[in-house]
Amino acid sequence: MRSILLTILFFLYYSFLSFSQGRLVMDNDPYIVIANSAFVVLDNSNTNALTQTGTGGRIISESETNRIRWNISNATGTYIIPFYDNDAVPVSTPTNEIPVTVVIGTGGTAGATNHIDFSTYDGGSDNNTFRPTGVTNMGNVTVPAANNSLQVTDRFWILDANHAVKPDVTLSFTYVDLENAAPNTLVEANLKAQRWNATTSDWDGILFLPVGSANTITNIVSAVTVPSADFYRSWTLVDFTTPLPIELLSNEVNCSENNVIVKWTTATETNNNFFTIEKSIDGTNFIAIGNVLGAGNSTSLLTYSFTDYNAYNGTSYYRLKQTDYNGNTKTFNIITSENCNTSAVNINAFNDQSGNIAIVIDSDINANYTATLFDAIGKKINSNTFDAVKGNNTFKLDASNLKSGIYFISIDNGKEKLTKKIFIF
Repeated sequence: MRSILLTILFFLYYSFLSFSQGRLVMDNDPYIVIANSAFVVLDNSNTNALTQTGTGGRIISESETNRIRWNISNATGTYIIPFYDNDAVPVSTPTNEIPVTVVIGTGGTAGATNHIDFSTYDGGSDNNTFRPTGVTNMGNVTVPAANNSLQVTDRFWILDANHAVKPDVTLSFTYVDLENAAPNTLVEANLKAQRWNATTSDWDGILFLPVGSANTITNIVSAVTVPSADFYRSWTLVDFTTPLPIELLSNEVNCSENNVIVKWTTATETNNNFFTIEKSIDGTNFIAIGNVLGAGNSTSLLTYSFTDYNAYNGTSYYRLKQTDYNGNTKTFNIITSENCNTSAVNINAFNDQSGNIAIVIDSDINANYTATLFDAIGKKINSNTFDAVKGNNTFKLDASNLKSGIYFISIDNGKEKLTKKIFIF
């Protein structure tokens, strides 16, 4: 068998090898190296047209144009291509076997020339340099110019179905650990299969998210279910947490009486669970003030809003945080509001250097006030209630156990709520 394969290699460099209505049987570790943009043509639609027996065999492609062309026509069944990664290891190393399995459930269009071309090759840590033909970026629909190569395994697979109507398939991809290693920053357990959509020129495609399930013991991403319309030619394995979850078109704040309305619009959403609105009085330390449910997956323009009924006096800072169904988050830029709260009540607070915080309230009414002290991250420290009369009032709040730092005093009379920053030394 080995001497026969040497002859095969000779012909592969110059033309292609066709087994008309025959079978290619690979028994006990032979291997075929396809080179110089050659084809090995299997002119037999049966699943056993390429068969492994004994300890099997290996096919080395390592180029987009070194292909197995299988004339599958409208046949169904399980087709296995025993690819092999030959980087710096003997061809006899089993751990570098990277077979691709294609299970055809519904056959494609019938015809002798309706074939699938199979090939695979490795790239490098920057897969952007090794993109398959027609692939224009390693970003996604949200940021096409981004380069997410460090979250992608260093290998591409080409599964090019040349059918007028392509088959419905379920795919399995085998990978080697070396092609996931540093400087890549992907999490192996998060690997899923992703195809390049040649129509929309993006990887994540909104309507076809990364699919499959990674087994980190067997190094197989399986259960990659692909309907006919999504059976594109270029595939890779990607950390599914990488694609940006939403495309934010606008994010703004507006005043409404003494309140602040935070308003934002999304162009697309992928796997989007909810938004969190955060607020700060100093632009550094933020507290969450509310959540708004996302749309999950959407390609339509969607507008959201949230009303802050407890706006700070003066400048207030807001920011939007998005959380997807996998628990991953993205925080967007800070936006500010100026003097939305025009309350007639004025307050001041300061450290009186005797273990207390002095609170001065210039009230326009007789009212009961609650003063609450928070630390820099929004944790409640202390609170007390005071009765104020119209005019100036001074109250004290115990601060004897506080460490040096930034704190916030919130004053609430049931109708209005004001907040002041205070420094404790």
